[in-house]
Amino acid sequence: MNLRASPCMRLFVPFALGLMLGAWLDYPVPHLGKAVVLMACVVCLLALQKFSYRYRWVFGACCSLTLFLAGYFHVVNYNELRRPLHFSEKIKEERYLIGTIYDTPGKGSKMKVPIRVEAIGSSPDSMGAASGNLLLFLDFSPEVEGLRYGDRLGICANVFPTESAKNPHAFDYGRYLHFQNIHFQAFVKSGSLVRLSSGNGNIVWQAAFHCRDRLLSLLHRHFPTQNEYAVASALLVGYKEDLSDELRAAYSATGSMHALAISGTHVGMLYAGLFFLLKRLRLRGRKGRMVETLFLVSAIWGFAFLTGATASVLRATVMFSTYLLGKAFFRKASVWNVLPASAFALLLYNPYFLFHAGFQLSYSAVAGIVFFYPRFYKLMPLLPKWGDGAVQILLLGVAAQLGTLPLSLYYFHQFPVYFWLAGWAVVFGGALYMAGGAALVLLDGLWPWLAEWLGKGLYWLLWGLNQLIFGIQGLPGSVLGGIWLASWAAFAIGLLVVLLGAFLEYKRAKWLMGALGVILFLGVCRMVRETQQMRQAQLAIYYVNKNRLMDFFDGQSVVSLSDSATAKQVLFAAHSNRLASGARDLAEFNFAFDTAFAYFNFLFDPPFAQFFDKRVVMIDDARWVEKGNPRPLPVDVLMLSQSPRVSIAECQERFPFQVVVFDASNSWKQAGRWKEECERLGVPFHDVREQGAWVWHRSD
Repeated sequence: MNLRASPCMRLFVPFALGLMLGAWLDYPVPHLGKAVVLMACVVCLLALQKFSYRYRWVFGACCSLTLFLAGYFHVVNYNELRRPLHFSEKIKEERYLIGTIYDTPGKGSKMKVPIRVEAIGSSPDSMGAASGNLLLFLDFSPEVEGLRYGDRLGICANVFPTESAKNPHAFDYGRYLHFQNIHFQAFVKSGSLVRLSSGNGNIVWQAAFHCRDRLLSLLHRHFPTQNEYAVASALLVGYKEDLSDELRAAYSATGSMHALAISGTHVGMLYAGLFFLLKRLRLRGRKGRMVETLFLVSAIWGFAFLTGATASVLRATVMFSTYLLGKAFFRKASVWNVLPASAFALLLYNPYFLFHAGFQLSYSAVAGIVFFYPRFYKLMPLLPKWGDGAVQILLLGVAAQLGTLPLSLYYFHQFPVYFWLAGWAVVFGGALYMAGGAALVLLDGLWPWLAEWLGKGLYWLLWGLNQLIFGIQGLPGSVLGGIWLASWAAFAIGLLVVLLGAFLEYKRAKWLMGALGVILFLGVCRMVRETQQMRQAQLAIYYVNKNRLMDFFDGQSVVSLSDSATAKQVLFAAHSNRLASGARDLAEFNFAFDTAFAYFNFLFDPPFAQFFDKRVVMIDDARWVEKGNPRPLPVDVLMLSQSPRVSIAECQERFPFQVVVFDASNSWKQAGRWKEECERLGVPFHDVREQGAWVWHRSD
């Protein structure tokens, strides 16, 4: 890749760096917007000047600095909290709101409905204009499940800021919502919401969502079972809300999750089919090329809106549109210009896209395919046509995996070993289904009886595909799991991929030596980390709503104490910390276990736990603080659980402690009373529900 021949890449890099710095600092610089406009004028003037070779860098430096500052200004001012009339100034006094649903409601344990607030007040009769995004959490009901894009709602609820991750190394949902430009949430009770009107959204988006709903209804008729319907709707429409956890895990473990989102593969197949038909029309000359481009771009955008215009299909649509327009005007459009140009356009629309995992994975996968695939293919021997097609699919999968390797390890902590095998199944099965699905949509309106037979065939095709994916997931060693990467390690692996690519391109020893140097560096860091983990002693009291969960890390062995927390809650709260801490052996026990036991440097004798030199008493019942035994028992940590009716003073007299921890199983009211008493007595405390997990590390 020659950067001199890729001007869009040279423009994109400083702009993206400005976005990253602005998102990290999130601090508005006074008069920066005026400075950017002034510098842009200077750049325009410099573009008209002729510089000697010695000073050619002046224009480039000024242009790069302008783009860098423009990126910083753009992302900082995109934050909704800086918009006028934002409702955050009034939520403490006023709890009645009116807003319009601006995106498709999501499903989970509760219905998640994003609304754009239009008015707020202390009563329905005293509403004032307001702005800002708000995420509503609603219990499922027929009325709630009927909510659609463009519905205007009236609600009465307490609004709270979104919260950051409360457990170490856990997924930060608050940060995720921040990059959706959502900073507040509300849990709305049944009867506190009313639909005021419908059809208030953008007419184009409303038509897009309406088309998608009709397609989903059609698929539901022809695919009666849950798993097959979920895959059918994901492959054809990009709708993934109905995928079960089991199905998601199977496709993720086999590296096939990308197939369940309308993306570049689907748009590429549409483009290839239309391009094949247009070639038969023999359109020639500049006018013919423009007609061809206009038709292809219109068809691709029509497909995007027909499938609901999801984020993944919009990325692919912008990418292909940029390629087609570049090809129309410049005959030969370089992919290394198309990628940054399309990314630049998307980031001008929404700078937060840069921090979405889907955006990063999409562009890194395409970059990996564009760079590695042709070079790998040149190394392959000549094969028959049927074998050549299979090899091409294999090499495309390998190239995409190389491009996304650091990101997939960083985000998903696993590597699918049989991604190449699943890739063949998904590509061939998905291609057949995509063609059949398009025919199904057409036949359903013309010859329903024929559509019925085609639907049965497609149903068994997807049933077989799902069974094959489950089978590949069950193969021995199908997933290399338990991988934990810090951000700097992910960057180092990305650098390693780049250096290997440079060696493949230039065949020079310095690139190979650089790659070996990165491997050596990662190996040394791994050894140091393993040594530290083998000597670690860590105690973590996690945040699990209305439950208790504690981990005691003794080297790479973990003793876990919990009560009624579900496996899913434990996974969400503790799994990331266990991965980051290198846990390999896990022994799980229940707090109700009333028999004393020892496990390496851990001793449990309810209500006491001794971990190395750390003594913990866990009080979940007032009887443990009764004054039957007058002799105080000093401890390091007092943990209060399940709202026992005790006072801090009583606990301090019975168990003199250094710090008191209130876990998330206590009621808000009881924890509030304890905190007031602690502040009055000058006792240090930690409320897990508000402050997040309490973690202790032994200092060597």
